Amino acid sequence: ICMSKGWRTFLGIVIFIVIIILTLGFLSYRLLTKSLPKTNGSFSLSILSSPVKVYRDKYGVPHIFAQNEHDLFRAAGFIAAQDRLWQMDFNRRVASGRLSEIFGEATLESDKFLRTWGFARTAREIVKILSPESRMAFEAYAEGVNAFIASHLDRLPIEFALLKYKPEIWKIEDSLAFTRLMAWKLSFSWYVEPVLGQLVEKLGINLAREAFPGFPKKGPFIISPDTKPFWTATQRFLDSGLEVRNFLGIRGTQLGSNAWVVSGEKTTCGKPLLANDPHLELTTPSVWYEIHLSGGDINAAGVSLPGIPGIVIGHNQNIAWGLTNGMVDDVDFYIEKLHPDNPLQYFYRGTWQEVKIIEEEIAVNDAAPVLLQIHSTQNGPLISNIHPVFKKNEASVSIRWIGHQPSDELSAYLKILKAKNWFDFTQALRDFKVPAQNFVFASSEGDIGYYLGGAIPVRKNATGISPHQGWVEKGQWVSEVPFEKLPHILNPPENFIVTANNKIVDNRYPFYITNLWEPPSRAARIQQLLLEKQKFSIEDFKTMQNDMISVHAQNILPKLLNAVKIKLQSKPNKQLKMLYDLIKDWDGQETTESVATSIFHAFFVKLAENTLKDEMGESLYKNYVRVGNVPFRVMASLLENENSEWFDNVKTTSVESREDIMARSLLEAGDLLKNIASETISDWKWGQIHTLTMPHPLGKKKPLDILLNLGPFARGGSTTTINNAEYSFAMPFRAVLGASTRQLVDFCDVNNSLSVIPSGQSGQKMSQHYNDQTTLWLDGKYHEMIMDSTKIADSAIGLLILEP
Repeated sequence: ICMSKGWRTFLGIVIFIVIIILTLGFLSYRLLTKSLPKTNGSFSLSILSSPVKVYRDKYGVPHIFAQNEHDLFRAAGFIAAQDRLWQMDFNRRVASGRLSEIFGEATLESDKFLRTWGFARTAREIVKILSPESRMAFEAYAEGVNAFIASHLDRLPIEFALLKYKPEIWKIEDSLAFTRLMAWKLSFSWYVEPVLGQLVEKLGINLAREAFPGFPKKGPFIISPDTKPFWTATQRFLDSGLEVRNFLGIRGTQLGSNAWVVSGEKTTCGKPLLANDPHLELTTPSVWYEIHLSGGDINAAGVSLPGIPGIVIGHNQNIAWGLTNGMVDDVDFYIEKLHPDNPLQYFYRGTWQEVKIIEEEIAVNDAAPVLLQIHSTQNGPLISNIHPVFKKNEASVSIRWIGHQPSDELSAYLKILKAKNWFDFTQALRDFKVPAQNFVFASSEGDIGYYLGGAIPVRKNATGISPHQGWVEKGQWVSEVPFEKLPHILNPPENFIVTANNKIVDNRYPFYITNLWEPPSRAARIQQLLLEKQKFSIEDFKTMQNDMISVHAQNILPKLLNAVKIKLQSKPNKQLKMLYDLIKDWDGQETTESVATSIFHAFFVKLAENTLKDEMGESLYKNYVRVGNVPFRVMASLLENENSEWFDNVKTTSVESREDIMARSLLEAGDLLKNIASETISDWKWGQIHTLTMPHPLGKKKPLDILLNLGPFARGGSTTTINNAEYSFAMPFRAVLGASTRQLVDFCDVNNSLSVIPSGQSGQKMSQHYNDQTTLWLDGKYHEMIMDSTKIADSAIGLLILEP
């Protein structure tokens, strides 16, 4: 068959394009897959003194068996780098303020902010005080990471190719700086006090106090008020405490958590059960890395932070522990008095002191380096030019943070990994300073307990509402709450302990901890469920962790319905009646299919706006609602007072009532849902407007968002449900936070303990473990975290032997 010249040319072009596409596809596939880890066979690792076996289960979780602890941590560093090297490198760049080296001028302000906080400087100070055990673990881990980098420079994850750079060697300071970055992320006060100060200045103390309600007097508390107080001997320290004030939190995330434990008296098998799900940002890769470490005196499993040796949340064969944020107020601001003729001097306790000057050079990709001068006083670095609230303010403001003080948290965790009982566990916590955490404990011996671990500053006669005067003694930190006086309890008569960032102790406790408690809804629901049954199994705990009933909504709904009834009786409104009918029989269950849930949350967003914004103004209101727990606490409290001045709209001549604002907010909720979804009510289902996307750091740009991000996924629940799915008031109703891992430990059978993370073990897109746990996590399911070596060997899908 003869083919014309035109057809031959056309066919040639088609074949050429196909070849190009296939070539590009092959090269792209090669680029994405060349860095996938070796998980079978053997690998020569000269840093080891003895062979190490690394079993991988079907979800890619490594079970590392070494003959000594040095090799155990070397292997742990190597294996973590196999799966998460770019994430580790990214995190250390964040912690040290070196993002601009790879991202250019776009991240320069972020680097200035991070350098001012000085996580890397603090890390260098921590190195000096590390225990021999901690230094060994950090150094061994770094050796493992560096062995992987050196042997895989031609097979790096795709992010390095996209950003055109290669990783430097790993230093123990990198791990330490990252620990301080994580501590800072769990600190609320750095954003709170300036916003509160503005609120007091604008509206006065009385109106401001209503906008920062104290925690309900009836709790629930972590330690029951009926418990004989262990703090009665601490009355002499009362003059060092602060008057309790109410604060806000940072940005739009609460960073809360759930943890609870029951004794054998309340389990079907007669031994303790422990549950924990910390609420952090949901990203790709996951915040956590699941791991099992066995070597020397260590045999423990749980979740670690990539880049840091050890296990943060988990269990060994004798004890289990879970964490929730202690919510401690660990940051203070100080207005500094600078010398009128010399801005490099500041007044402190009667004399002029020299400002300490720190100079740091910030390297910037494709641009000249930038020199940053950081000025610091006795109270801490001056942050006037980098804080979003103080910016453009003429005042000079310094910040003091507990995390700037050197401490050795790894020492605590290394002891916890080997602990056999409550005594060992609490002795380990003496080394734990920052970030303050609620530690929940269970043991194979049958004990359950709780301890607030962390450094809590004691101030000198300060109120804490607004920045202190830096030149006077009032407001200065004079000591820390002694370890023995930190809230703790062992084997309470209730046979259970619950912590969900709720208030720890009642007002008899003589030291100021914080007033940043989460709304009591999650804690109340957990306690409610624990009182409904006599005995619990691990299956019951699964159900509890995935519970989506909002006690908060159940408490507010009757007030809303009553207000709408009153309005409809005086002035019928078809739209308002329709919304009322859709929500009147709702039980507070926040499922993805629920339309009533969407209406309630749209109402609540509008309720906060209609109540608070007219007095605060646009800018202050925006700062005020950055943390989700604030409007939930505030509005629940304000609704108890029908005569509150907040309900009156100051921009109108009439005087609005609580019922006016509630009815108006429900009506506007319908308009909000129409704008977000559509006019069709069936499109208002909670899961359709309340979705979660787990972003990758590079997923902000197209087409990398499609390649690297996970989602969107329909999410049930909210910030007030046990199954947490917080949304930002600034961007309703996109989920921004939730259970970063779910852990269940069963001392009837430690091998029956369960775990799950939102994405997967691997940070590499082409790995089968990039998102193989996502469906489990979304569906409220788990996988086993086996510790028995025989069972691990029998069920493993991979065995890599690391040879010296």
